[in-house]
Amino acid sequence: MKRFTLTPLAIAALGLAFPVSASAQDATPAPAPHVSSPTVEVTPFVSIDSRGMSPIGAAFTFPLSSKFSIETELGFHRGEGNLNALSTSANLLYYLPRVGRVTPYLATGAGLAQYGVPIVRDSSVIATQPRVAFEVNAGGGLKVPVDENWGMRTDARWFKSFGRHGSEHWRVAQGVSFDVKR
Repeated sequence: MKRFTLTPLAIAALGLAFPVSASAQDATPAPAPHVSSPTVEVTPFVSIDSRGMSPIGAAFTFPLSSKFSIETELGFHRGEGNLNALSTSANLLYYLPRVGRVTPYLATGAGLAQYGVPIVRDSSVIATQPRVAFEVNAGGGLKVPVDENWGMRTDARWFKSFGRHGSEHWRVAQGVSFDVKR
C-alpha cells in the first residue's frame, strides 16, 4: 500500500524536476474556455391582490436567451371558505432594455388556479367546494440586481380565470431573486 502511494508522488516529483519539452504539445489544440452554465433564478414572493388576499409563492425562471425566459410559478392563498388554494402557471418573460441598474420586463402566461364555490342552503353558505379553473395572466415588472447572485423583483399582473365561476383580479408581488447553478 505504501508503494502505491509513493509511486504517484515520485512521478510528480520527477515531472517537476525534469520538465518535458513543450514541442509535443504544440500539435494539440488548447482546451476550450470554460463556459459557465446558465443559472435558474428562484424568487420567493409575497403579494397583495384585488380580492383582498395575500398570496405567497415562488417563481422559477429558466433563461432561453438574453431577451426571453420561461418561468414556472407556484402560489398559495387562503381562499373562499378558508380553502387552502393553490395555483400554478407557465409564463414567458420578455426583458426590455435596461434603465440604469433596473431591467423592466413584460410577462404573459397560463395555468391552473384553485378556488372555492360556496354551497348555499336556505339562503346561507354551509360549505365551500374546491374547484380548479384555467387562468391566463399578463403584466410586467422590474428586476433590480443587488449583486451578481441576487436581487429584488417587483411584479404586477392581471389574471383572468374561465369557467362558470370565472373571475379576474390584479396582483402585485415583491420577491427576492437568487441564482442557482444548473
